[in-house]
Amino acid sequence: MASVACVGMTVHDRILSVPNLPDQATKLYATAMAEAGGGPAATGAVAIAGLGGAAVLFGRVGADDTGRVIRAELARYGVDVEGVAELEGAQSAWSAVAVDTAGERLILNFPGRGLQVEPSWFDPARIAGCGAVLADMGWPKGAERALAIAAARGIPSVLDADLGPMPEAAMLIDQAGHVIFSEAALRHHSGQQAPEDGLRALRRRVPEAVLGVTTGPHGYLWLEGDALHRLPAPRANVVDTLGAGDVFHGAYALALAEGAAIATAARFAVAAATLKCTRPGGRAGIPSRPEVAALLAQPW
Repeated sequence: MASVACVGMTVHDRILSVPNLPDQATKLYATAMAEAGGGPAATGAVAIAGLGGAAVLFGRVGADDTGRVIRAELARYGVDVEGVAELEGAQSAWSAVAVDTAGERLILNFPGRGLQVEPSWFDPARIAGCGAVLADMGWPKGAERALAIAAARGIPSVLDADLGPMPEAAMLIDQAGHVIFSEAALRHHSGQQAPEDGLRALRRRVPEAVLGVTTGPHGYLWLEGDALHRLPAPRANVVDTLGAGDVFHGAYALALAEGAAIATAARFAVAAATLKCTRPGGRAGIPSRPEVAALLAQPW
């Protein structure tokens, strides 16, 4: 069983179903409500466990009720949470998520308080013993340490490069072997509107990493060296996009840990994320390995 060390945010989500997302200040009335864990690296870890890998999560929560709920839910999904520290005096992170009938979402996130600490409890041997490292941008100090260990040991590393509240997190783009952006994050970090232009602009800054961008129903685009590759997404009846990017990153990192080539890892990740979008819920919608294998067996 391939293992992935996941480093970053752990969040508790309160998810509200609404008819439409607002375009101005207003009051919304939800038709349904659910609670679930969130956070890019944490949900990526759940995806890895659900797809048959071993997920070892390194993170931090407050020593509060929300933190205990976060750790317990992750453990139920089969994630190793020994590396998730409970910090006295800190507040755990949580989000309010509105999801409309088209599956689009609006997220209001409280990133927690007192959580931006040095990863003093990291065991380098545990990270080095994994087949890949997956980091998000929500905890720069932890991600920087894990990516440095991966680089020193020759382990594939994946950065979930998204928008975050901390400008200093942008430094992580220079430190991972595979940097995969959302479209909005790529526009932000590159200053370019078109995905291809954004990747090529960042190639001048990051000459060696694999640079990629997820483009929703249009699939995935990436640069290996100066060669641009495109992978369309299979057609799907989209129900809920919540967590799709996290599932993509988790599946991609797992495939690398299993020794897959980049194009193979990309196709595996696109398949997993596409199936997730056909189901409600973030973690609840994560597909199984046989379901992904069945989709991969079909041409698209």
